[in-house]
Amino acid sequence: MFEKKVLNIYSIIIGVLFIVSGAGKLIDTTGFSNLIYQYGLGYLMILAPLIVLIEILLGLFLLLLISPKRVAMISSLLLIIFTISFAYAHFANGVNDCGCFGSVQHTNLPPIFSFIRNIILIIMALIVWIKYPIEKIEIKRWKTYLIFSVISISLFTAGLTFHMPNVFNNKKESSKFQNQNIKNTELSKYIKTSPDSTYLILCFSYDCPHCWNSIANFKEYKKSNTVDRILSLGTGTDSTRITFNQAFQPDFVLKNLSFEAMNKITDVYPTAYYIQNDTVKVVIKGELPSFVTFNNQSKLALSK
Repeated sequence: MFEKKVLNIYSIIIGVLFIVSGAGKLIDTTGFSNLIYQYGLGYLMILAPLIVLIEILLGLFLLLLISPKRVAMISSLLLIIFTISFAYAHFANGVNDCGCFGSVQHTNLPPIFSFIRNIILIIMALIVWIKYPIEKIEIKRWKTYLIFSVISISLFTAGLTFHMPNVFNNKKESSKFQNQNIKNTELSKYIKTSPDSTYLILCFSYDCPHCWNSIANFKEYKKSNTVDRILSLGTGTDSTRITFNQAFQPDFVLKNLSFEAMNKITDVYPTAYYIQNDTVKVVIKGELPSFVTFNNQSKLALSK
């Protein structure tokens, strides 16, 4: 049933998906690092570039049919780890987008589709591992050069798109703003508040899919009178800012910050700050919930 040609096709399919997945994360390695934080895996954020490089390397080996039996075993283990991590993020922290393909793909499909896809890939990888004949490892020179070139480019790109999270560079996390008067925080540089009004500040990256998810909810906080005023702080390149403005046509106050300035405010995109009585009352890291969820949960906590 599983001839070598079929097994090779399985190997190539898995390899292509690994490469696309790794390349998607490589475009915004910091965004992938933030996703790991949203998963609830905290200090594993620093492993984001390594995970991306491993995905691309495994993908190249499978695509080029270099020791597919052994590589399929490693790939199946990695896919199982990814699936368990997403399950934990979904059920424990309410993350609905696995972010498997980084900035390349983003959908509003239910999480069940991500689980089904991963299960299919795991089964395919296990079949290749179990059924593929043991062969002597002989890597042709052109394949070696190709792998070396791709990994070198990936390393360089990861260096450009990854910024060390605040938790690893001797800075206190931005949650230090919690219960602080806004005048004592970096936020005071961008908004002036009055004690009789409420505010919501959304900090985000222009090319972060999880930030895009938050925009619609962000607008509703003002329309529903959940807060008196909303303000957004965005960071990214000029090209991503223009693309964002064209796609979302923001009708709220949007201030552009350099990455260095934003890094003093938050280490996770998106992050929202709810301000009441000139004080940061709630810090929301990750996708912004709807105003209904906020009213039912966060305001109840404030009243205690």
